[in-house]
Amino acid sequence: MSLRWPRVLMYHAIATLAPDPNKLCTVPDRFEAQRSYLKQCHMREVSMQELNRAMNMNRARGLVGFTFNDGCKDVLDTAMPVLKKFGFSATVFVVVGRLGKENDWQHTYSPKPRIKLLEAKELREVVIRGMEVGSHSMTHANLRGAEPELLTREVETSCRMLSTVLREAVQGFCFLYGCLDEEAVQAVRRAGSAYACGWMTRPERNVYDWPRIPVSDRDNAVRFALKLETYAQHSKVSRRYT
Repeated sequence: MSLRWPRVLMYHAIATLAPDPNKLCTVPDRFEAQRSYLKQCHMREVSMQELNRAMNMNRARGLVGFTFNDGCKDVLDTAMPVLKKFGFSATVFVVVGRLGKENDWQHTYSPKPRIKLLEAKELREVVIRGMEVGSHSMTHANLRGAEPELLTREVETSCRMLSTVLREAVQGFCFLYGCLDEEAVQAVRRAGSAYACGWMTRPERNVYDWPRIPVSDRDNAVRFALKLETYAQHSKVSRRYT
């Protein structure tokens, strides 16, 4: 049977930031317009936990996974009111060792953005509002080719600490910079995660290296629609879901 991976969108900050050479931000008006487009197309954005469950039950038709990398503070202040308006949900992946601080890790281009990150109590508010929270490592380290000790700290320790903060089990992990390999995937399995999100690199082609569509402020109505359609045409599942 020919099956397809449901679309999963990847955002970072919902804010106005100029300059933004790393393309991390989507301005609020464009963000809302993109949600409106999906609604008009009879699509519903959901958390990765919900999408994974629906996929295993063969009930993912019409669902779009929705993820935020890094855990920027504007996700709670700006994005979530929009999601509530449309009846959508999302997964927020946070860098556990940087809660309440800024995104001062390595970026590809300069100037480096300075964006405030969610605090622990704000993460609990995210959950109360019906969203999922997952781990995005301890320090935002590249895990491709990482030594076992680094993998343990960045994956297993981050999931355990985040579970303590949230007072509930953490289901998902998100790889940094889209960088992963088989050893990194195995570390996520050992941490007890139900799924993991990447970007393009897929050593296993299952729910532990889930592909996503990056979205930024560059994606006007035409580009956004084209990304969704292009992904749908090239997203056949080649292995079992779990």
